[in-house]
Amino acid sequence: MPHSPKQEPIQFEQATLRLEEIAERLDNPDTGLEEIITLVEEGLSLVRSSKELLRKAELRIRTLENPEPTAPAPEPPADDDGFNLF
Repeated sequence: MPHSPKQEPIQFEQATLRLEEIAERLDNPDTGLEEIITLVEEGLSLVRSSKELLRKAELRIRTLENPEPTAPAPEPPADDDGFNLF
């Protein structure tokens, strides 16, 4: 499922599924070196794309939460459990 420039941009969920497939192939002892290299390259590309999608989603959410461009970003609650989406 390699991404080609003619296709629509990959969705986050699609990237996640493909990364799971790649991880399974990399765990397989029968996977050859050339395939491993190709899979790692694809995986790194998917990770970069996913990070960018998450960055854009975070920006959209922050804009919705705080539409004024000069307003500071909201602080996490004081009883935060340490898990942050942003």
